[in-house]
Amino acid sequence: MMLSSRRLGRLSLASLAVLAACSTPPPPPPTPPPPVVPTIRPMPPANAVEGMSIPTQGADGKYLTANRGVTSNTALWHLRMGLNVAALNCDKYGPTARNQYNQLLAVHKAALNGANAAVDRNYSVAYGSSGMASRERLNTVVYNFFALPPVIKSFCPVAVTVGAKMIAMPSDQLLEAAPALLAELEKPFQEFYAAYADYLRRLAEWQSRFGATVTVVVSPTPLPPPPIPPGEAPPKGWTPSYKSALEATPPPPSDGGVAPAVAPAASVSGPPAATRTLPDNSQPKLIVQPLPTTSE
Repeated sequence: MMLSSRRLGRLSLASLAVLAACSTPPPPPPTPPPPVVPTIRPMPPANAVEGMSIPTQGADGKYLTANRGVTSNTALWHLRMGLNVAALNCDKYGPTARNQYNQLLAVHKAALNGANAAVDRNYSVAYGSSGMASRERLNTVVYNFFALPPVIKSFCPVAVTVGAKMIAMPSDQLLEAAPALLAELEKPFQEFYAAYADYLRRLAEWQSRFGATVTVVVSPTPLPPPPIPPGEAPPKGWTPSYKSALEATPPPPSDGGVAPAVAPAASVSGPPAATRTLPDNSQPKLIVQPLPTTSE
């Protein structure tokens, strides 16, 4: 059966309309939202606790510890205490620190006894009858300082290095080298305090940007500066063996003549060797304060 030309025209127009509809591209998908950037809250260094108090900084930028401003004898004694802590707390990294400490006590027994006697004398002169109690209080501060749990991991290898230097050194050089060695032994703690101060700074910045609904203590109260050990006191009964500048200078002649020649003053000599007046305590029994253990 033949279709009329009018009907064929209608079919052609409908086909064109269908084809046109099929060729129209679909609308573009909606623009995705920007990716969510996680805001990671800063964490304390070395697995330290949050809100930990650290010492304040001195004018030289160093954090104030019980090792500041000490005499050579006190520095040597603080070294001995620091290495004692290493001997007790560094076994997980091997027996070297403990073995070194025992060797140190044997090799430098006389020098350590002399430093201990000098520190005893310093406290007795400075504080009288309460001198030994003051010394024991500071000893506790020093022991706890060197046993700070977050620093043990970085402290132990430094203690081994310092211990090796001391064992290899002649005893008569220990006092001169003690202040520099003490600063070396303390370096991991100074670095930890600096890292913790930086953590507090980053935590405060994070809090201001992302933590409006979270309460965070970002400025713990700094630790009070520990007392400075007393200065060096001369041995009991020691007097200078030279004249003062006033005594050594002759008075001017009263008649205007030339002053008589004066014999040269006696050469200056140092104090005699210190003699111990307290009972022997070549291996002082200083109590190490118990501290919580932390996981590495």
